[in-house]
Amino acid sequence: MRDNLDPNESLTPRTRETPIEQRPVADREVPLTSRTTTTTLHAWLDGGLAENAVQYGIMAKDADFWVRLDRELLVRRQMKTPAHVFEQIMEALPDTAPAAETKWHQKSFSVTPMLAIGVAAGALAAGIVIGAVLIAR
Repeated sequence: MRDNLDPNESLTPRTRETPIEQRPVADREVPLTSRTTTTTLHAWLDGGLAENAVQYGIMAKDADFWVRLDRELLVRRQMKTPAHVFEQIMEALPDTAPAAETKWHQKSFSVTPMLAIGVAAGALAAGIVIGAVLIAR
């Protein structure tokens, strides 16, 4: 259940001897060069600043993204499922609830004569094998 997440574990001995700079990109860690948001943008997103505080400069793209995302979310929150789709879903549902399955230990079973003979023969064979092993010791 525990995964070994050590990045150097899967390296072959030859790869370990190769300097990090000469290894392929897949064998070494590559820093993520994503943009970081500033505390001013976080304060605006939390409602602590007015929108005009982030509309200019470096944060203009980020602020525009969040404004467009908010508009899109408002539109999607107001969407309703069309009536014909709702009716199709309701028609596809069964009229009665499916019966609950009984657990394996509550199910009834019957022993046929052939099953009883087979179990007895298997038990006899297992007893003979165990007896032979114990006597051979």
